[in-house]
Amino acid sequence: MPTGAERILAFAHPVTALLALALLAWAASLGLRSRERGGAPLRVRHARLAPWAYGATLFNFAFGVLSTWLWRDDLELASGAHFWIGSAIALVLSVSALLSRRIADNAAARQVHPLLGMLALLLAALQVFFGLGLVSL
Repeated sequence: MPTGAERILAFAHPVTALLALALLAWAASLGLRSRERGGAPLRVRHARLAPWAYGATLFNFAFGVLSTWLWRDDLELASGAHFWIGSAIALVLSVSALLSRRIADNAAARQVHPLLGMLALLLAALQVFFGLGLVSL
């Protein structure tokens, strides 16, 4: 278990994770509401915000690995459900981001993209519970 400054720095990842999760949830909300009648303005906001949520999530995944390596000698690097769910989130969001480029001209992309977004959000919520046991209190 870290002590001193390392203990405080070890809390940076959980805090940024919550911020990334909030941004991801907001982007997902805009995307889902944009499918309703009159939702075109929300679609534009979703398209603008989603890359930031994706970037924040990928940054936080890398930051989690880095913080484990630097400040958490009590944890094994890149192991456990928390790491593997984080990897799955990064993969699902990456596929969703790639599909987003085809939404305008591909019906399958229009159907699969929101499903992947919801899966990523569900995994991210699940990720919180697997991470709670790792927080250094």
